[in-house]
Amino acid sequence: MLKILGRKAALAADFGERYGLSLIYVYFAWLELHLLWLLWFYSSGAVFVFIARHAVSFLLNFFIGILLLLGRRAAVPPQNLKDVLVPLAASFFNLTYNGIHWFPTSVQKNLCPPDLQVPFAVTGLLLGVIGSLVALWAILYLGRSFGVFVVVRTVIFGGPYRWVRHPMYLGYICMLAGLALANYSVAYFSLVPIHMVLLLYRARLEESRLSEYSMEYREYRKRTGFIFPRFRRPVRN
Repeated sequence: MLKILGRKAALAADFGERYGLSLIYVYFAWLELHLLWLLWFYSSGAVFVFIARHAVSFLLNFFIGILLLLGRRAAVPPQNLKDVLVPLAASFFNLTYNGIHWFPTSVQKNLCPPDLQVPFAVTGLLLGVIGSLVALWAILYLGRSFGVFVVVRTVIFGGPYRWVRHPMYLGYICMLAGLALANYSVAYFSLVPIHMVLLLYRARLEESRLSEYSMEYREYRKRTGFIFPRFRRPVRN
């Protein structure tokens, strides 16, 4: 069993999320802005999609940083180390993709047939743009209730949350699927599923914590989908 966090540790986690993680995400936004400035001089169709992807990523990281800084204090802080470590692992697992160039050449190689590499890359980038927009929509709708660690804040039931309990993770999964499709290599096919599992596990932890403290959330779970919208079957007469 993971250690239960004491009051001081929980306060330290809240301080680190608010003033540490917020600055990290603002820094990521600055990096995306720098990439946008470099890419602005290109004009081909494929690069335009690439620019759009980084533009949305800039907005995503910027608003995450701002909302973490201005977020409401948790009604129930992180209860154990798992509530802190799993979200951190899920949030920053994307940094592992920067180390793929250290992998053996055989697992970095694009396995897609040459005539399909450009269509797959463009499709992957489009998925990345769509996923980023969905995640951005969810984050903006959460507003000051957004956070990284598993805590209890004001529960949001409107906007994209009317149809699915974790639209932000739906957006992330679209982004990761696009990443794997655009690169189409053993390296990405190995790392992306691990990243998805971490995100889904994090979502389950959030649901477990919210269900403990909110009867309204328990009822909400019954009528909405987890990651994908729930389509009810028509009632037969």
